[in-house]
Amino acid sequence: MKKTIVITGGTGGIGYAIAKALAKQGNDIIFQGRDANKGEKIASELSNLNGSTARFIAADVSSVEGIKGLATSIKKLTSKIDILIQATGVLNTERCETKDGLYGSFAVNYLCKFMLDTLLLDELKLGQGKIIIVGGPLRKGAVINFDDLHMKIKYALFKSIGQNQLAIHMHAQEFSKRSGVSVPINVVNAGMVKTGIDRNVKGFMKFIFIVLGPILANSIDKAIVNVIALAETDAKDSGYFYPKVAIPAIKEKINLDVTVASKLWDESLKIGKLNV
Repeated sequence: MKKTIVITGGTGGIGYAIAKALAKQGNDIIFQGRDANKGEKIASELSNLNGSTARFIAADVSSVEGIKGLATSIKKLTSKIDILIQATGVLNTERCETKDGLYGSFAVNYLCKFMLDTLLLDELKLGQGKIIIVGGPLRKGAVINFDDLHMKIKYALFKSIGQNQLAIHMHAQEFSKRSGVSVPINVVNAGMVKTGIDRNVKGFMKFIFIVLGPILANSIDKAIVNVIALAETDAKDSGYFYPKVAIPAIKEKINLDVTVASKLWDESLKIGKLNV
């Protein structure tokens, strides 16, 4: 049966590969990216695949206004969402700040996922309602520092990655607790993939990515296996992390500090100016 699938970060890397794979199944695809020209070309390409309809939305998800605008645009295109796949991601060696005064990586890698999952909840409930987040494993020692959530003090790339991934896992846990199986949410490890996500990485860390990237990176086809498997299944499992690249049979229940997860939820509502 044809599904309505919304994909963020759909104009490049893993997001584009996911969009193309699901378009080949004849689904209706709504996807987001920043480059309007690139997005429209991809929409035309995907619309020629097996009866699929692909529609593109240009949106900058590094700001609260941009995320809310994206949600509004999605609502104008569809009243129901069967699958929401969140695949946005950035890496920055240097801390960057958005026009909202937010820490850029936090906004793109975590906040936009939290906000869209919340803002599109009614549409998800009207559809088959499934959320898949492309994420990664937790880093040892990672914490949510509520006193410096936007990392204005002692910013470091891997510290940033650690907090963002922990926030994503906590969001999935808290969302699952609040929504139950009505809208399943899960996080998938796509592994290291050469997609250009490291374009803002500089200096020694850039050298590390150049040297280790070809050795450790997975293929795009392998990276999206778990996402496609979750998109195709009728199972209602929720609040899980799929840690093994391309092995959807292995999953781990996310079980983190419930107090911190609840506090992060409340704080994210404030940051996103969501009255829910």
